[in-house]
Amino acid sequence: MNIYSQIPELKSTAVALGCFDGIHLGHKAVIEMLNLPGFKNLNKAVFSFSDAPAFKKGAESIASFDDKCEILSEMGVRELILPSFDSVRDYSPEVFFSEILINRLDARLLVCGENYRFGRRATGDCGLLRKLCAEQGIDCIVVPSVMYGGKMISSSRIRAALTCGDIKSATDMLGRQFSYCFEVVHGRKLGRLLGTPTINQFFPKNYLIPAYGVYASITDIDGRKYPSVTNIGIKPTVGSDEPLSETWIIGYDGGDLYGKFIRVSLVGYMRKECKFSSIDALKLAIHSDGVKSVSLTSQFLK
Repeated sequence: MNIYSQIPELKSTAVALGCFDGIHLGHKAVIEMLNLPGFKNLNKAVFSFSDAPAFKKGAESIASFDDKCEILSEMGVRELILPSFDSVRDYSPEVFFSEILINRLDARLLVCGENYRFGRRATGDCGLLRKLCAEQGIDCIVVPSVMYGGKMISSSRIRAALTCGDIKSATDMLGRQFSYCFEVVHGRKLGRLLGTPTINQFFPKNYLIPAYGVYASITDIDGRKYPSVTNIGIKPTVGSDEPLSETWIIGYDGGDLYGKFIRVSLVGYMRKECKFSSIDALKLAIHSDGVKSVSLTSQFLK
């Protein structure tokens, strides 16, 4: 997949328009329209922004850039166009359409969600996009919002679910398990003394940290998936200077993983993070968590 930080000149494209910050089911419904049989010969592209307004307002990421690129590539996208928002913010809707979508991208199909806005001060809407496309003889598909629990799926709803520990709702709206792939760093190695060696991973700046607590999880090591227990928070019994993800990988007996980037997928929230009266009490709780996690993750590991 080609990735552009400036708007390229392309030929015969089918373009999905939107923020696509989490690539949830609503986003996928838009992008999948690029694969309709009648447009199979067009060059499939996604047009978004490297600094979409949602992120400028402080919204935290729920998927890394690499993860988003992998998902888009698997969906058949070949061109990912990510200019800065400021570079086009003053374009009127008509100029944005003609100069960028038509003249530079040579769009033959445009796809967006029903809430899509474009142009200076977001004055362009789907109705105007349809009108402009009709005048140019270009196909335009406006995709209805995907609903969950009677409400539109959105990245903000997924963030809210994750910060409440509602992993099921987040998973259902994403259409995949919420996961992250961060570098394994050195810790205090107390897990080894407890018989539950763990990997420690810090969340990057501006990446959403789910609700503090203990999760049933799945850890992927070189393509093999293991049941695991993940504690997210500050480890109140032994202490941590900043929030992190600490994962006991059940059944893994390979070498150390320091410096490697390991993917952890959260399957279910099991309990709140709490301070135990002793290390022995902590050890018992961790082993009990392990039994629960094996049960909760078994359906995903068959």
